[in-house]
Amino acid sequence: MKKETLLLHHIMQDLKIVARFQMSNAADWRLSFIIPVTLLSVIFGWLFKNIWIGLFIFSVAAYHIVRYVIECKDYFAKKKVMMESFDRADISISVERFSHLADETIYEPHRIGNRGYTTKYVRYYYFASGCKWRIPPVYKHYAWSNEYYVSPKGLENISIEGDEFYFVSLQGYHDIAYIYPCKNFVLDDKLMKQNQTV
Repeated sequence: MKKETLLLHHIMQDLKIVARFQMSNAADWRLSFIIPVTLLSVIFGWLFKNIWIGLFIFSVAAYHIVRYVIECKDYFAKKKVMMESFDRADISISVERFSHLADETIYEPHRIGNRGYTTKYVRYYYFASGCKWRIPPVYKHYAWSNEYYVSPKGLENISIEGDEFYFVSLQGYHDIAYIYPCKNFVLDDKLMKQNQTV
């Protein structure tokens, strides 16, 4: 079976998808509290003709506004550092042996429609070394590939216990990672020389 060469710009495309998902997911859920509570405080303040009632209710929104501003500030600082890492191509690559897939319930506040939730089910790939990879919400893995692009379900179907994967992560941000089946991909010579861990 012919393998496709995995180039640095392919990896960077995939890592940026993961980074965008994680960064946007971090703070946006707070808006689901801020907007309705602010409207509620205005309505109650107006109905009861008492500014103190409105301010008391608005204090809940004020807390979330302050937290949202802090998280946005952290988001932009982290994004700047992360983009510098992308520019320098600071990645680490290892070969990991696939163990199993598992669903976990994690704490991650998010919105679905008009409702806010604090937990969600997330699917992880586990490897024999103990590391794990969270499947990003994409319709197609390796979209840049002409031959080996695959849906999330397709990646699950071709992942057999004992298979080897390239586990690529952004240095300093090990949760920003992507996996590549060794049976489908081979590292570019430059990447092989750059990463002594492979």
